[in-house]
Formats: sequence, structure tokens, C-alpha cells
Amino acid sequence: MNYSSGETVEIGDSVTLEYGKTPGVVYAVIESPQQINEWTLDEPGIMIEAEPFGLVFWPKSETYDPVVFVARKCT
Repeated sequence: MNYSSGETVEIGDSVTLEYGKTPGVVYAVIESPQQINEWTLDEPGIMIEAEPFGLVFWPKSETYDPVVFVARKCT
């Protein structure tokens, strides 16, 4: 799965959502049918840990307000 800017989504990435107002960190990348089933979702996407919300699911089909890549987690 890729961000709209082309980078590959990876667990631990720093991102923003809600048009850049809310920072978050990618918690899970959900792509395969098995992962979709395990998370009891209807479609692929990413799970983001974002205060004050906790875990937020952002579907891959969301194009109106995309998740924006900020930085890769340093390992």
C-alpha cells in the first residue's frame, strides 16, 4: 500500500490525517483478505494510532482526505 505521494506505507511511519491537523503513527497495514478478516473490516487500509482518538482506521479508498506521510521511523 502506498501514500498518495508514492512512498510505501510502513508500520511506525509518522503521518498526519484530517488535512494535516492530527499527527499519528501507522500501527498496522491491512491489505490481505486474511488481515481484513482478522480486523473485522470491509476493505483494506491502515490503522493509525492518533491522539486523542486512539486507533483510527483509514480505508485505502479514502481519497478526499488522504493520510499524509511525514517521516519514516528510524531503526
